[in-house]
Amino acid sequence: MSTYREKIEEIVKEKIRRYKENPSEEVSIDLNLNEKVQEFKKMITENIIPLVRKTNSVIGFAGCSLRWYTNESAEIMDPNKRIFIQILFYPKGHSKITLGVNVPFFQLSYSPAKRNIKITQKTSVKSDDPTYKLAEVEIDKLAYDRIEDYFTEFLRAAILTD
Repeated sequence: MSTYREKIEEIVKEKIRRYKENPSEEVSIDLNLNEKVQEFKKMITENIIPLVRKTNSVIGFAGCSLRWYTNESAEIMDPNKRIFIQILFYPKGHSKITLGVNVPFFQLSYSPAKRNIKITQKTSVKSDDPTYKLAEVEIDKLAYDRIEDYFTEFLRAAILTD
């Protein structure tokens, strides 16, 4: 089994060889070597973002809203960099301005080094309430279902808090 470094060296050598053969060819190196990274990115775009949009349209009737931020579409050149999505929950009567950094959130972050998804949340608007690590989930066929369950529990706790 080859290491990341060996894979990167192979890719770079191949790119250099191609560039020497055809100097006009644009040189770009794809370092997304981990299939699980691609699976997590796909899960974000195909499952989690649509889930957040649907949920936002439902909780909007109660005056609440969700916003999300992710780095999954960024060109990440470091194969050990975490990929994350953070879903922010704004209760009725609150906004980005009124809550600032105290906004309740649900966060999924994939670590290529650990090869799992870390799920964390904060359910209260109070600044002294801590952030909780809920679980570390392996990427497999049931990962999305488990994430959806944790997200539902987060919404229940965030809506009923305060």
